[in-house]
Amino acid sequence: MELDGKFLATGGRDTTVVIWKLERKGGACTGLKPHPSAILYGHNSEVTCVALSQELDVVVSGSTEGIVLIHTLKLGTYIRTLVPHTPADPDSDHFTVSFVGIASNGNLVIAGKLPSNKGGYHSVIYLFTINGKLIKRAKLEDETSAMYLEGDRVVLGGATGSLEIRDTDYINIKHKLRLKTGVVAIAKDPRNQHLFVTTTDGKLLILTPTAKPFSKGKK
Repeated sequence: MELDGKFLATGGRDTTVVIWKLERKGGACTGLKPHPSAILYGHNSEVTCVALSQELDVVVSGSTEGIVLIHTLKLGTYIRTLVPHTPADPDSDHFTVSFVGIASNGNLVIAGKLPSNKGGYHSVIYLFTINGKLIKRAKLEDETSAMYLEGDRVVLGGATGSLEIRDTDYINIKHKLRLKTGVVAIAKDPRNQHLFVTTTDGKLLILTPTAKPFSKGKK
């Protein structure tokens, strides 16, 4: 859901993406319309992430089968399928889509994970145009556990404490920070003055552009 938006998109284990219209009064959201405005099909496995853009009239969704689908937001019309990773061996080289985001320039940011040769997983980030052209692929040092995208910046949080801010033109790193514990979620305040990061040890980190991060722990 976009801030002050009119739509909410949800994905589920039933492999569908459901579009809901929001009810608003005086600029504030008061609930959902009783029935979905559209139900989108095309995935063959659990939907793991969804992003939407009212300006571009698109809904982007990713799933555990490793594909990304693009539909129109208002009519729910299928547009195209993106396959970020083509496995050499489907049994041992399976890609799972973890996060998707739509940048202000129309590019799509897709983060997911691949099995590591050393066991466990490593994360990869892809940048596509809205028309489905791959711009860049980058391997990440940490397994991505959270992603926040707004405007022309994407913030990636890692399971072992990495925090990266990248651009959405070529996903180049602009800022990098190492936290003591893993990242759970990332958000911004409405004024875009602070970045909020929750961690696995129960703390809330508040980051500002000009000051060192300070945290509020559990009482």
